[in-house]
Parts: sequence; C-alpha cells; structure tokens
Amino acid sequence: MVKGKASRGDEEESHPPLQAVVLADSFTHRFRPITLESPKVLLPLVNVPMLDYTLEWLASAGVEEAFVFCCAHAQKVEAHLQEAGWLSMSSFKVTTVTSTDCTSAGDALRFIDQRNCIRGDFVLVSGDVVANFKLEDALALHRERRKKDKQAIMTIMTKKLSGASLKRFGYSDLVVGIDPDSKQLMTYQEERAHTQKGTHVRVESKFFKGRKSVQLRTDVMDCHIDICAPEVLVDFRENFDYQQVRRDFVGGVLIDEEMGNKIFVHELTDRDYAVQILNLRTYDAVSRDIIQRWVYPFVPDNSVTPSQMCDPGYQYLRGNIYRQEGLNIARSATIGNNTVLATGCRVGENTVIRASVLGKNCVIGSNCVIDGCYLNDNVVVGNNVKMVSSLLCAQVTVHNGVKLEEGSILSYGVVCGKDFNVAALSRVSLIKQVETDDIDSSEDESEQPADPNVSTLKQMGGLAYAMERNRLDAARDGTLSADKSIWDAAAVGTGGAGFLWQKREDVDSEEEFQYSVGLRWRLYVGKNQDLLIDEDECSDDEMGVRSRGGAAQANVESDGEDEEEEDPEVIFKCEVTETFLRCVRMQYDQGNAVVELNALKLAEDRTFADLSRYIFTALLALALPPSAEVHPDNVMLYATEVPECDKELMLALKKRLETWGPLLQRFLKNKDDQVELLLTLEEMCLEEGVFEASKGSRYTSVFVQTLQLLYNMDVVTEEAVITWDEEKKHADEEDRKFAILAAPFVTWLKEAEEDSSEEEDEDDEDDEDDEDEE
Repeated sequence: MVKGKASRGDEEESHPPLQAVVLADSFTHRFRPITLESPKVLLPLVNVPMLDYTLEWLASAGVEEAFVFCCAHAQKVEAHLQEAGWLSMSSFKVTTVTSTDCTSAGDALRFIDQRNCIRGDFVLVSGDVVANFKLEDALALHRERRKKDKQAIMTIMTKKLSGASLKRFGYSDLVVGIDPDSKQLMTYQEERAHTQKGTHVRVESKFFKGRKSVQLRTDVMDCHIDICAPEVLVDFRENFDYQQVRRDFVGGVLIDEEMGNKIFVHELTDRDYAVQILNLRTYDAVSRDIIQRWVYPFVPDNSVTPSQMCDPGYQYLRGNIYRQEGLNIARSATIGNNTVLATGCRVGENTVIRASVLGKNCVIGSNCVIDGCYLNDNVVVGNNVKMVSSLLCAQVTVHNGVKLEEGSILSYGVVCGKDFNVAALSRVSLIKQVETDDIDSSEDESEQPADPNVSTLKQMGGLAYAMERNRLDAARDGTLSADKSIWDAAAVGTGGAGFLWQKREDVDSEEEFQYSVGLRWRLYVGKNQDLLIDEDECSDDEMGVRSRGGAAQANVESDGEDEEEEDPEVIFKCEVTETFLRCVRMQYDQGNAVVELNALKLAEDRTFADLSRYIFTALLALALPPSAEVHPDNVMLYATEVPECDKELMLALKKRLETWGPLLQRFLKNKDDQVELLLTLEEMCLEEGVFEASKGSRYTSVFVQTLQLLYNMDVVTEEAVITWDEEKKHADEEDRKFAILAAPFVTWLKEAEEDSSEEEDEDDEDDEDDEDEE
C-alpha cells in the first residue's frame, strides 16, 4: 500500500473547495423604512453596495464558492449580482439561493441544509460585513482543532476594541467568557440596546471545572464572521426553535452539555478590519473608515466589483478627497476633506461640502452646507439648504431653504417642501407606516417589501398610479399645491411628498441618537453640550477654512486647473495627529503604531523630529478639551473640561506620557531632536504658527513643570535642556521668556551635572591610587 498517495487523496477529500454562505437579508427592522423598498445589502456604502464588499472580501480571502441566500427583495439582489458581474466569474463561483418564506437566519440555514450544497467547513457571514483580513490563520486553527476534536463545530471571529470604539460602531455591550489557553467560548451575553443594563454577569460554576482560569471580557467586538463545520447546519435542522445565530444557536450550544459541541474564538490583529453594519451608527463609522483608508485595499479608488473595472475610477487627492470624471463644480464651491464625489455631480456657487459622500448625478444648488451626509444617486438639492449628518436615498429632492438636522433619514423618492425644517432623527418615506411597523427593532424579522395594501406609488397601477405619479412629479418640480397633496405636510412641508415614521415608544431620544447616523460631533461625550458645534454660530469663513477631519479644505475646480495649495505643514500636522490618535483609540500595540507613523514619514518625506513634534503636541492636547477641528471619532480621548488647577493638568499629562512616552522616545533619535521638541513646546504655549487657536497657552503657567516632567520621564536629557537654554542666550528678552522661567531648573541641572562630574573624577583618582598601591 502506497501511503503517500492515499494520504494525499484523503487530505484532498477532507478539504473540499472552501465555501461560504452569505445571508443577503438582515432579518431586522433597523434600517426601516429604507428596507421596505430595497434590501439593506444593496444600500450604497461609499457608493458601493454593502454586498459587494462582502463578496470581494470572500473572493480575496480564498473562498471559491459562495451561496447568497435571498429572501426579501430577492429579485433585486439577483439582478444586482448579474449586473455587477458576480454571477459570471470563473475563479469565484457565486450562486443565489432564494426562499421568500424564511423569517430568520435559522430558517435560512435550514433551507440551505435542505439544498445539500455544503460539502465541508464553510464561512457564515452576513451580506453587510466589511472586512479585509486573510482567513488562512483562522481556517488553519479551526481545521487543526477539528482533527483533534470533531465537536469543535464553530470558530467566531472577534476583535479587541475599547468601550469607546465599540460605541462608535453602535455595538451593544457584550460580555464573553473565554478559556485563555484553548480559546474556547464559555459564555456569550449581549445587552440589548433598549434593555435595562445591569451591573452583574451570571457565570455558571461549571465553566471553571477543569480549567485554570476563564477570562471575562468586555473589550471584544463580535465581527459576525464564523467558520462553521457541517454539523452547524445539522444542529439548526434538529432545533426548529433556533432563529438567531447568536442568541439561539450559540446560546444553545453553550448550555447543552449532552451534545458536547464546542465553539471557539479567533481574535483578529490590530491591523485587521471586520465589522458588520448593524445599524446607522455602524453605517456612518464604516463609511468614514473606508474613506480614511483603514479598510485598504477596499477604498474608493480601487474597484470592488468586477463590473467596476470598466467604470471611470476615482482620483484620490490629498485630504481623503475622491472624485470621478465628469464633475461640474463652481469655482467658489469648497470641497472639504473626507469627501467622495461620483461622476455627474454638479455643485453650485458658494456651497460647502465636507465629510460627505455624493452618488452619481447629484445636483447641489448654491449657498448650501452639506456636512457629514450621505447622498445616494440622483439626489437633487436646491439653494440655501443646510444638512448635517443625514442620509438621503436615491431620487430624493430637497427644495430651497430646507434644513435637515442631525440623524435625518429620507428614503427613496421623498420630496422636502421649500423652507421646511426636518427635525433631528426624523425618518421619512413615501410608504406610510402601519401600526405594526417598528423602526430600529432588533428582533429577527425579515426585511419584507412594503405591504401591497399600503398606499405607495411603486405598488399602484392604472389610473391610481398615474394620478400619484403626477402628484410626485409636481412635488419634485415645486408646483404641488396643498389641496392636491396626499402626503404629510408636517413631515415634509407644504408641497413635499412623504410620511413620517414614528420611533418605538420604549426607545428614548438619547438612545436613538446613539444608534443613528447623526452621532458625529458628540461621539459619546456624555451631556457636555459645550462640545457640540452649532453651525448657525459659525461664520462663513470658519465654515470654509475648517473641515470635519481637522485639516484645511481643498477646493476642487471644474476646469481641471490646479487646486488651491494649502500650508503643507498644517496638513502634515493633521495627518500625524489623526494617525496617532487613531492608534490611541484603537489601542494599537506601540510596535504597530510605529509602523503606521513611519509609513506616513516615508510618504511625506519627513524626519523623525517632524513626527515627534506633532505626536508630542497631540499628547499635550489630550489633557485639554477638544478644539473645534478635532475629528469626531477622537473626541472621547480628550479631557471633558479644562483642569481647574495646574496640578490636575500635570497629572493628566503624566498619565498620558506614562503610556505613550516610550513611543515618543523612539522618534527622538538624538539631542538635536530633543531640543527641537522643547522649541515646539514654546511654540505651542505661544499658539504660534500651526498651533494657532490650539489652546496650548494653558501650558504657559506649567512650562517649567512640563519641562521637568519630560526630563524625569527620560523623554529629554539634561544635555538637551542645557543646549536649548544656551541657544536662547543671545535671543532678545521676548524670545527668552521661557528660558528665564526655566532658569532655576536649568541651574539645578548644571550643578547636578558638575557634582556628577566631580564624583566621577574622584572615583577615577581613587581607582588610580588603588592601582599605584598595587
């Protein structure tokens, strides 16, 4: 018997082509009323349907065959897969599996099981997941465990995140119990967004049996990506009461001692990205991560779908500005950082657009402010419109003078009448809400299309269709009279078209805000209203100079001329600061932070001293409240109020230097770099140059204490401090302001250095005497 060949054949049989099951229905109501008209997985995310990110990741991760399960809006999903080219790929086979009777993920998996299409281990993922990591390591560990223990039926992908980052993504509080040695999952407890949160976690005593320890962790994000054995489908088949994967299946496995099945976790690295878009808060956070290139290679200037290979690509500009060809942008318009403009967009005079995404053929009038918004294809916006942190679906029309407040959602085809004010957190649709419809429901219910009995243009025929079609056209043209309107004027204004959807009674406004697209300027900073930005109080100059990302604006001209140049030092400062703060917020290992910052140094052809200069000022700023240009994601890292006394300020700075001082030291390569750091401290205290309006003057009264703290924590040496002081000797009195303040400390350093030198000389003489005696 030739063992080599047989073994090889057995291995091939045990590892058939890697398959995936993609659930193209979220089975929730969180995105209603949008999902009544189109599936959530086809909602554009930075102008690309969510489903395309999921499929492209699977293809790049080595999956060879994917089964896309379609339920609600199945025809639309199938049509998109065909048009996008997914169904015609040779290296990555995509097959649709359709059933309109399923009402939960459990039903979907039971239907997949009936098809007998899964031949081995498979990846289970929802069609609204954005990820960029490689599966090899997790898959290899899963298969290794399966060889040793056939009851190891699932591996769940997780990622370590801080509490603030979890809230940024709109995730509920999660407590998991994990065996630190085997990585077996012992308990999984998730707090519902609308339930009363407790202060205790229930852990069964049996979890500790035979184990040295069990980790209870709250710093874990469930990526909702699972590697499953075929037994998972068998378990769903045998348990018809299993509806949700986490609540029912995972919960059932963990408490079922008889079957003995086991679930394990695989923690992704700091550089890996994997997030399921659970709600509008996640939608907003992931959109900005894509724009800011944290999900590379899935960025706007890279094609995500096969069909995009033939489309005009995006041009990537400084400040994370992306634009396609065929734009018509007025010279006086200002396009801010972190903005995406698709082909065919037109922007009028004196309009400001920043931190926003515009789909194809959007038309924006003059004197508008569009801040942190998402406009899908063919949206029309009139003149003098203000909107902040809102989502406008395709074909929406907004007439002159409208103001959309934070968190507003306008579903497909909605029309806002002239000079109307859309209240914060409003959800408006052409489909009228019925009593049984709840928005933001977290229960498992399929995204069913609109009820045919509900009055909606898309489901009418004959004369009724023609009459409502005419009314909608009149609303878009601005000619619909109040007596002919069938819509809710209180929701869309006079001459508008749409109905207001009410939120659930058991959800308060604060909680609703936390899970909305509108949580941008006050990302979980409590009730400190001083941190909120009121655009009405900002001058036009301020609106045109600052961007949401903290960097200066870049004007985009329609005639292809060179962009107006900004101060490159301001840009570099902002890029270093945002990169460093991102590392702080995501709790990066300092080795990984060095890699990120070094990459920025190489890209900008800068020195280590340049990096340390702005890392240091970022640390100083963290002990103070955030300034207006601080990116909203980073607000929670800063102090909530100005320290009342100098002692509090120094304690806050010391705490930050204890954590990040070693990183700063790695970029201070020599004495000259340290001297440059001290000159930077002076510049920040004076709020000069790039530090204008930085609140750095607060450190003037503690300059000497800060200098001493840097010395005590080995950030700067006594030689560097003395050199800095000597360089100031021939400066005028104004320039010697801080050197005069620090004179006693410098004198003490010099005397200490002399004493040390004398002691060394005495030691040397003693050594010589000893040698002579010998």
